[in-house]
Amino acid sequence: ESFTEIDSSAMAGEKRPRPVASPLRVSAFGADRKAACAKVAKKVAKVVKAVKPLKGPVKGPVKSVKVPVKVVIRRRVERTAPNDTVRKALELYETLHSEYVKTTTEKQDYALARELCAKQVMKIYSQLHRIALELLESVAEQDQASNYRVLKFRGQASDRRRKLSSRLASARQTVPLGQKRDALCAILAALCCRLQKNWLAAWDDEVPVRGYFAHALVDPSSCFQVAMKMRPLRLASLLVTTEAPLGKALAAMDHGGPFPEGHEKEPLGERHYAMQRVLVDGGYGEEEKERLADLQPEAQLRKLMGSDEQVLVLDVYCALAPKEHVVRHDLGSIIREELQTLLRDAKRRGQAVVLVVGGEQPLELARKVYIQPCFTGIGGLMCGYFRWKQTEKSAWEPPKLMGQKRVIFGLQLP
Repeated sequence: ESFTEIDSSAMAGEKRPRPVASPLRVSAFGADRKAACAKVAKKVAKVVKAVKPLKGPVKGPVKSVKVPVKVVIRRRVERTAPNDTVRKALELYETLHSEYVKTTTEKQDYALARELCAKQVMKIYSQLHRIALELLESVAEQDQASNYRVLKFRGQASDRRRKLSSRLASARQTVPLGQKRDALCAILAALCCRLQKNWLAAWDDEVPVRGYFAHALVDPSSCFQVAMKMRPLRLASLLVTTEAPLGKALAAMDHGGPFPEGHEKEPLGERHYAMQRVLVDGGYGEEEKERLADLQPEAQLRKLMGSDEQVLVLDVYCALAPKEHVVRHDLGSIIREELQTLLRDAKRRGQAVVLVVGGEQPLELARKVYIQPCFTGIGGLMCGYFRWKQTEKSAWEPPKLMGQKRVIFGLQLP
């Protein structure tokens, strides 16, 4: 079934020295947490005991400070000290990531690196799956679903003036369950790795690296959605979405998106926009592209490019298991239904959906997944190239090269 092959990015530095830890920031990596708590509490107790009682009459009840101090210390330790599950998650991820980087660096062979990583993920799939379930239960909330279970959690607000590494570091320490969310992103990235796509690398230049998904943890518009089969629980798919005006959403994509730099900031003027579809009946070339003579300006697309109306950006849509396990556990129907529900809900809200058809073979992915009738029949989802021209009588500008290739986009209009 084609949905066992889903592996697409729907959007396809300099290291800073670590800050010196506060004496109250006890790490579970170097010492047992209970022993650390007891040690710090014992010191505070001595200080409290050494305080001399007040002389003379005291107005109002006297409150003991000894118990509150202990409580505060425990909370501080629990917040900053990763537990065994987090530690194991990061160990597994870092092993996979270091081997991937080593292969790509020494042999300059990304296909081989993806293959070796996919084989290793297959070997340790049971471990990765168990850890992902443990982390999900503590950081996500259950959402309504018909015949399977859905868990969701959202990104947090952060100061976008700071570098991504700094924002992620703050989230690990200040956001409740921040370290578990961080580790969960790393494990989900590992579970999604396939021969066609590897998700272990950084989204930008953030350090430490936790995989492609981690950047969404500090975006308040982002939503992580994990679907799983029940009885027994089996992870099926991951959706990561964000919201933004179409112009800004496209400009934030790799290589600045499909339009020239600064395009979204310029006045709309008399510009016209269209989606030149691929894999159409009667199309030309290997991609079976729609002929330019048949390409008509799309009024809804022009309206979106000239407004601040929020569109739904499908950043990630992928299976959370190797292909063999997707087939063995019959997860294909859940994976398919998740995208169908997303498209259906967006159409009902009157919200556009945009995505990048990623992977090493985007045309084949579009053919096998996105332009299947079960998706296109919901709201007219189409795949192709964004085209634009200055005026109605101008010629269409050629699709922008992003790296060494032109990227295929998916678009469902409101």
